[in-house]
Amino acid sequence: MGLSFASARLIMALFFFYSTSMSNWLIRIPDVQHKLGMEPATLALCLLGVPLGLVTSMAFSGAVVEWLGPRRAIKIGFPLLLAPLLLPGFATTPTLLFLALVLVGLGMGPLEVALNVTADRIGRAIGRTVMSRCHAFWSFGLMGGSITGSLAATYGLSTGVHMIIVVIGVLLIGEALASRLPPVQTAEEDDAPKEKTPHFVLPSPKIVLLCLFAFGMLLVEGGIIDWSAIYLRDVFGSQPPTTGYALTAFSLVMAFGRLVGDWLSMRYGAVKMARVCCTVALAGLLVMVLAVDPFMVIVGAAATGFGVSIVFPLAVTAAASREGPPAVNVAALSLLSFSGFLLGPPMVGFVAQFGGYRMGMATLLLAAVMSLWLSGEVRPRKLGSTKVPAGKRAAAEAV
Repeated sequence: MGLSFASARLIMALFFFYSTSMSNWLIRIPDVQHKLGMEPATLALCLLGVPLGLVTSMAFSGAVVEWLGPRRAIKIGFPLLLAPLLLPGFATTPTLLFLALVLVGLGMGPLEVALNVTADRIGRAIGRTVMSRCHAFWSFGLMGGSITGSLAATYGLSTGVHMIIVVIGVLLIGEALASRLPPVQTAEEDDAPKEKTPHFVLPSPKIVLLCLFAFGMLLVEGGIIDWSAIYLRDVFGSQPPTTGYALTAFSLVMAFGRLVGDWLSMRYGAVKMARVCCTVALAGLLVMVLAVDPFMVIVGAAATGFGVSIVFPLAVTAAASREGPPAVNVAALSLLSFSGFLLGPPMVGFVAQFGGYRMGMATLLLAAVMSLWLSGEVRPRKLGSTKVPAGKRAAAEAV
């Protein structure tokens, strides 16, 4: 195909700016909660808007990406996400906030699937695994957005104006980067018989346990991303920018974990790394729950960041190699696993309403235990289960 690693750098940059746009909103959730005077349970109900929209969108995103092609889907996906992302900052009631977040979730699906499918195709085309590094740049974007969002909150910039600046900047950069992406089609897909892509996607029985493995750790990730700032503020009395330090530490360590994740998974095996990561995440969560000062929360968040770092990249790589169109498999994985990412925050909020924020954060321990139990699902398939050209077999076994 004549692709070089420059194509991988483009998709990594797109992951970065996608995440940056989202994390600028996430870090402002405490400000919106305060402005609307919402209790934890009310905020939890509002946060359900994103998973509701995303699950609806993910059910069709695989077919949309197959139809449009990943490159075109990325170009269309950025405006579909960024336009609704303007709305939550201007919400004047919890109901309007909920509806705005539903639209955000609807806009996430095609872009999420297209970015992951493109990363997988580029990696296979150039003969190098890049999925984990792409998600590292997603984490760097999360960290970058948490820093800019914390600064905006510290200097009193309104959430609405803040998000207008973010949306305009990310839209211009994202469209410019997407325009430079080359068409990507792997040799396996060129030779494979064309299958009709289903319009509605649900996880097949073959990948349900893999989806649940990712679901648990993404639930942990979502809970920390949405509630760490509020946890520091309401339990320990922290103020901006300190309230953003846990998310920054979480994102930074997660990013570095993903940068070395491809090497670690090839050196030690996907299953072993999945088990190590889930164990570290459990330890980090325990430190956060039992913390006696903000420093312990920040340290626990950092450890948990490493724990969740390569779980979803491992799951995406495993799903993309299973039988069937990669876009459909990735969409099905995302449909269930990203529900965990977005259902985690409401779950923490509902429990916090009645049992306090410590108890809310403690519920994430159950999800981490489930992922540890299912970590064997990232084991590579036997070579005979999926048609893989001889030249690609070593790479398939390594992943």
